[in-house]
Amino acid sequence: MSRFKDPRLHIDDFVNNLLVACPSCNKCATVITEFQEVSTATDSCLRRLFICNHCGKIDEAMNEYQLWLKANCKGNILWAYNLKHLEYIENYVQAKLRESSRHEKLGWCNQGLFSRLPVWIKEKRNRNIILMTIKKLKKTINVGKRE
Repeated sequence: MSRFKDPRLHIDDFVNNLLVACPSCNKCATVITEFQEVSTATDSCLRRLFICNHCGKIDEAMNEYQLWLKANCKGNILWAYNLKHLEYIENYVQAKLRESSRHEKLGWCNQGLFSRLPVWIKEKRNRNIILMTIKKLKKTINVGKRE
């Protein structure tokens, strides 16, 4: 039996390497987020850099880019920030046993990604279609194009 044990990840654990659609060539590109030292209170402590390995576009990522890993699924949008995030969802969905444990210091908490997934992703009846959609999304990363 496949098992998923909650690693207590938060959505913020996946935002440092976003896969997005390049506005120039419409292929898969990356937005890298780095923390940086700031000299004043008005400076941003985050630096975002947009990089497209297909057309060579590089930009300070101040724009809003469309996520690459998103698809219609059962009347909803299945989306992920990057491959690590998509694999987290995949591992959760394919597991027949999903376990959560009490945090030593915080007790039972409702802040982790595990507890925040939408109900339709958690439902057994959607398992096969979600896993097929994830498989299709994974293929687009390597090809660099959407179907």
